[in-house]
Amino acid sequence: MTKVKKKVPVDMRLVDEDEPTAGEYETGTVAGRALKERIIGDPAGRAAYDSALQEIEKHQVSLAQVRKARSLAQATLAEVMGMDQSEISRLERRSDLLLSTVRRFIQATGGDLRLIVQYPDGDLELSIGEALSDEELVSSETPI
Repeated sequence: MTKVKKKVPVDMRLVDEDEPTAGEYETGTVAGRALKERIIGDPAGRAAYDSALQEIEKHQVSLAQVRKARSLAQATLAEVMGMDQSEISRLERRSDLLLSTVRRFIQATGGDLRLIVQYPDGDLELSIGEALSDEELVSSETPI
């Protein structure tokens, strides 16, 4: 049996455009929910979904766990980052963080933040907040 390659949808919104409208956001949210329901509605899809969740949970650590593993006190980290200890405490409890903040936190603990995207045909390392040269930019029409 020959596998049929499906074209991945591409978001045509330009980076400098305004935020999506409420209608666009709702449409995307509804479409995402519908896709998830189709995946978990199939026994094989459900098994793959559950397996992916377990794999993610196995590798997750909190910022507090990173700090403790590096034997750093909140006060010490706060001094390195130019913040108050209370700000570090709040930062460690947040569930939604800016990547630039996470990068600063990781760098202050002596690490370097790398974001890896995994696809069946290969992994990509995301360059977040770094200027890319023209050669590094990939057209949305170019297969990965």
